[in-house]
Amino acid sequence: MIILYLAARANSQVAADRSYDRLLAGAALSIAETLSIDAGEVRVDIPYAALDMLSAAPDDRVFYRVIGPAGNTVTGYSDLPRARTPRRGDRGVNPSQFFDARYRGELVRFVVLQREIAQSGATGWLAVQVGQTRRARDALARDLTLDAVAPIVLLTLLALASVWFGIGHALRPLTSIGEDLARREPSDLQPVAAAVPREVAPLVDSINGFMGRLGANIDSLRAFIAQAAHQMRTPLAALRAQAQVASEDDPDELRHALRAVERNASKLSRLLNQLLSDATVNHRSDMRDFAPCDLNQVIRNAIRESISLSEHSDAHFCTPLDVAPFVGDALLIGEALKNLIDNALLHGGANGRRVDIELAATDAIYVLTVSDRGPGIAIDDRERLFERFARGTGLVPGAGLGLAIVRQAIASHDGSVSLLDRPGGGLIVMLELPRRGK
Repeated sequence: MIILYLAARANSQVAADRSYDRLLAGAALSIAETLSIDAGEVRVDIPYAALDMLSAAPDDRVFYRVIGPAGNTVTGYSDLPRARTPRRGDRGVNPSQFFDARYRGELVRFVVLQREIAQSGATGWLAVQVGQTRRARDALARDLTLDAVAPIVLLTLLALASVWFGIGHALRPLTSIGEDLARREPSDLQPVAAAVPREVAPLVDSINGFMGRLGANIDSLRAFIAQAAHQMRTPLAALRAQAQVASEDDPDELRHALRAVERNASKLSRLLNQLLSDATVNHRSDMRDFAPCDLNQVIRNAIRESISLSEHSDAHFCTPLDVAPFVGDALLIGEALKNLIDNALLHGGANGRRVDIELAATDAIYVLTVSDRGPGIAIDDRERLFERFARGTGLVPGAGLGLAIVRQAIASHDGSVSLLDRPGGGLIVMLELPRRGK
């Protein structure tokens, strides 16, 4: 509206000036046509019609002056503001010059009409200057502006009303959706089924998608809690039973009960460690707090924390790399390795307490393998064992979290995990990681 108003006012002012400038130029031309030179003197006969054409604006005042070749005032108001008088030899001079100037306290529009004379005994420029106050032309400009702006204002108000009604009508379904969500129980994550305009549909689809993901996460959390409680119930019940047996007086029974207590306490401790590791990986894999590190050192730290001081467990780390620079989360990679080493020790069998770890590199990736001499994993079970609490047939009982933790930790680094058969018996877990991470 402001821009249209300014444009209309400017155009109206130009139109008013053009109209009244023609009257000024006509009056000056009528006076100029009466100019003559007699005996070297300029003579002028001001015609009545020259100024009568300006009388259409009764509130305005009119001023005039005739200027001789010497710049002297022949007749009229001698103190009128002057315009530049062309010199002899000027080419392309506009015969009519318009300008605004203040005169006697008012802004006045002037025209100067110039003519060159060349007669015997008299040469030079004659000029006729006529001025008129701007009251009538400014009033005309205001009228033209109002005539132009009034329809614009009306159409703008109608457009605003239409937009207000249209937006209110289009967004009304959002109010019903908000009321529907406010009435729901916290556990009700059913999709929003309200009919909405096409423009609002992406928002509703996003809400439904978010509630679907939230519902899936809640179901996964519930299943995780139920599975964890089930896994913990068995060793706790065994601990309680063995503690009751240990109260008997028979030393052999007491030693047997204490060994059983130790086994179940170790199993419970491993389960709790894996639950903590799973929670850590879930949290940090979303954060992606990556930093430069040495993959060799990360592997050595994981081995040192996983292998007990018992002479029955051992891990051998082999790599041709003196330094393995890597950008990633050292804690996540360490948790993945500790779970792999723990699984290899647990499922390696009576003669499988040795774990072989190797690190190699290509131009684009690091290849890390963890190998044992256990029974291996059937091909049909390999993909399923990456799920939480999934265990293969014939394996030593465990929590079923190790491989799920490994896959999530490696996937957060845009890497991959593969299960392969080891020549001569056993399992190879191969990790591939981008050399610089992401």
